[in-house]
Amino acid sequence: MSKEYRKSKRVKPHVKVEIIDMIIGTKLGEILNISADGLLISSKTKITVGEMFQTEWHFSARGLKSISVGLECLWSETQYTNLCLCGFYIIDISQDDQDILDRIIAQSKEI
Repeated sequence: MSKEYRKSKRVKPHVKVEIIDMIIGTKLGEILNISADGLLISSKTKITVGEMFQTEWHFSARGLKSISVGLECLWSETQYTNLCLCGFYIIDISQDDQDILDRIIAQSKEI
């Protein structure tokens, strides 16, 4: 039996979230699940452990503004489909953007 190390509950976002790498201006990936301090994404880009990104998150729901989030890759696994699954830790987020993220998490289904 595996031990759960997460501090926060994971949810599947109720809206589609696209993550943009702000440094190079390309799509980094899409969120599969998220918590208040971390997330799992699916990416077409190979990402290595320890890489850090300054990202902007775009939401499919009207009325939600984009948020800026600093991320660090904790683990990365390339799938047979050539998609890369990556676990990230949130290392930088403003309080206003954290409030938006908390609202999305509260409205999403726990997994």
